[in-house]
Amino acid sequence: MNSKEREALMKEFAEFSQSPSAGIESSIAHSHLFEGIKGRLFPNPWKVFGKIALIHGVVGFLSLGICNQFGLNPFNVSYSLADFFMKTAGHSFCMVACGVLFLATTYFFSNLFLTLEELESVRRYEWLQLGTLTLASLGGFYFLGAELVGVFVGFWLLGALIGGVISIEGSLFLRKIFSA
Repeated sequence: MNSKEREALMKEFAEFSQSPSAGIESSIAHSHLFEGIKGRLFPNPWKVFGKIALIHGVVGFLSLGICNQFGLNPFNVSYSLADFFMKTAGHSFCMVACGVLFLATTYFFSNLFLTLEELESVRRYEWLQLGTLTLASLGGFYFLGAELVGVFVGFWLLGALIGGVISIEGSLFLRKIFSA
């Protein structure tokens, strides 16, 4: 939803909520109902980010089981997608591919738990959320003892941002197609 559509929807919503023919006698119930509708149409971006962060924590941790990153192997698996990526095209490609996988899985799984309006809110604050999640992830890796090396961190960041943008746009596109 672009800004003109959003403004038009807000204007229509305001007009509707002010109309005397809304059919609700109690002004308390009237305001409560319209606040609920407004909250569903325009979700609080902080609440949406909280949901994304929770999903990211779970999915990100689980994704380390299939693609070890920065030397972290929490499930002590003997083979990882990182091994395949390194054999395929080297360490730099591995870092980009692991970054893509790490953040893309978060937004693809969030598509299962968020409403269409919440996904549009994610898209509205896309770069802020992507930046925050990637930096928080790197901080978490560092906290867990990962070996962060400058150039490889840069490649991982690039992959994470690419994966995040593609998965946000792809999730929203798929959701709009299947919800119509």
